Amino acid sequence: MRRKIIVNADDFGLTTSASTGIIDAHRNGQVNSTTMMVNTPGTEEAVELANANPMLGVGLHFNLTEGRPLTSAQSLVDSHGSFRLREDLIRRVIRKAVNPLDIRQEFEAQLTRFRNLGLEPSHIDSHQHIHMAPGVFRAILPVLNTEARRLRVVRPPRSSPVNTDNRLPSKIRGSAMRISSSLISRRFNGWTNDSFVSMHQLRKGTRWTATCYRQLVNSGDQNGWTELMVHPFNPGPDFEKLYRHDPIRNKRMEFLARCNQEYEILATQQVFDLGEFKLSTWTQVG
Repeated sequence: MRRKIIVNADDFGLTTSASTGIIDAHRNGQVNSTTMMVNTPGTEEAVELANANPMLGVGLHFNLTEGRPLTSAQSLVDSHGSFRLREDLIRRVIRKAVNPLDIRQEFEAQLTRFRNLGLEPSHIDSHQHIHMAPGVFRAILPVLNTEARRLRVVRPPRSSPVNTDNRLPSKIRGSAMRISSSLISRRFNGWTNDSFVSMHQLRKGTRWTATCYRQLVNSGDQNGWTELMVHPFNPGPDFEKLYRHDPIRNKRMEFLARCNQEYEILATQQVFDLGEFKLSTWTQVG
């Protein structure tokens, strides 16, 4: 029996280099799904690319941590009107310094813009998994249950390849995500994935290869849907411009270097044997 996998590329529409890298990996047959940001510099270009590649499933990449909001959302932004960094946002949500109505209205605005751009989302996920935070999820749940049929949950498999990061902090994060995923799955009326994997679960310093991808997806639920999250970004100067004055620029550049590794693999190699894996879009879930 072939394993059912969805290879989803996040951050479609972030920049030209992000979007064209995703399209290259899709045309190479290794990425069949993506999620689009609707408040970023490359959004309109991403819509054109999506329309030119109709076999690519496109969902909404809900965003509260990059760029500026589509609404006033006063409790979500810093003094410059930009979204706060993820860690800052999470701390403020826990302290109840964020108005849940701001979160809900921003989610509604991003979903509306997605549809106004002429697309219908195959599913919903979020930038930096922000929807997995209980306070954020509670705020958007009423909209999810009326407007969405499919939702990513970050549910790492319990059995992992030998090169997975098994340090205690990673184990704790994995356990927390599995608990959160179970709670979300019970409250969300639609369908979710059964397992979730990404190359970022591997130990730091691990050389990323096509074999690593196969090992990761094989660690997922054997009979259910496993989502593999990827970021195959084509190297380009637009990232330097976007993050020129970013307070965590060095961290961003390290992440982008790993994205470039994914591009080199997914845009040029045949990673998944279709006799062993069934690659689908999110529209097949449920």
